[in-house]
Amino acid sequence: MDKIKVIIDTDIGDDADDALAICLALKSEELEVMGITTVFRNTAARAQIAVRLLQLMGRTDIPVYAGIGHPLVAEADVETVPIQLLAGMEELEYRKDMDGVEYLRRSLAASQGDITLVTIGPLTNVGVLLCKHPEVKGKIKEIVMMGGAYYMHYNEWNILCDPEAAHIVYSSGVPIRAIGLDVTTRCQVNDQLVTMFRNSKKPEVELLADLLTCYYENRGRHTFLHDPMAVFAVYDKDIITYQGEDIHVELHGQHTRGTTFNTWKIGVGNSRQNVQCAKDIKAEEFVRRFKEIIMR
Repeated sequence: MDKIKVIIDTDIGDDADDALAICLALKSEELEVMGITTVFRNTAARAQIAVRLLQLMGRTDIPVYAGIGHPLVAEADVETVPIQLLAGMEELEYRKDMDGVEYLRRSLAASQGDITLVTIGPLTNVGVLLCKHPEVKGKIKEIVMMGGAYYMHYNEWNILCDPEAAHIVYSSGVPIRAIGLDVTTRCQVNDQLVTMFRNSKKPEVELLADLLTCYYENRGRHTFLHDPMAVFAVYDKDIITYQGEDIHVELHGQHTRGTTFNTWKIGVGNSRQNVQCAKDIKAEEFVRRFKEIIMR
């Protein structure tokens, strides 16, 4: 069976679910991870966290590139140290021969149109890529993203951090499958999962336990399996149910900036279906499969 080629674009380092997603991707036999790019705020530190996870998994062959830290039209503190930059990670080296956007461009340009972009952070890197290098649009097999909320009213983090970049991506014409809060919030990490990871004796899974504990201690709650669900969606077409929607991103509202909305909700019809939105999920089956793969 031919593996699905993916590049993961991530804001690893704040919420622990990015690391869970990368680990899931590397352990999924259906996927071939070509590279990892980081996005939003301190992308260098985020790259170092990704490098550490790859080291523990024996996958130092996978390149990690730091991408863009600033949103397109807003400010961001690019010196902020992510809470999951644990001791020793700040000394790790990532690839610096180019930035994340250039890596994406070169990888896609050299491909046969068979690379899926898995975006599990703000969409700045991909938005800039599509604006500066529109010739690669036809080389993207599809974008599978964690982002947005399509059947509930909520300004989801990845879209809110750079609504302009999200608008570019949604309007690009590239095939998109979006895994939003409508389904991801049905699958939350619990104490039992952290304990199972802690007792695994696998170094990469023990690191996941450390990162989950770090997140809990800083935020006072467990994370959800947001980003792992997007990775799983790349190759599993049965657990998640989708519906084609005409999705726009609100760019101006005082309270609604960053909202992803369906045009039919505001009475202007459903003139296109630019996004396949996740509408339902077999949550228990997904969690079971997630545990099974991570513990391999």
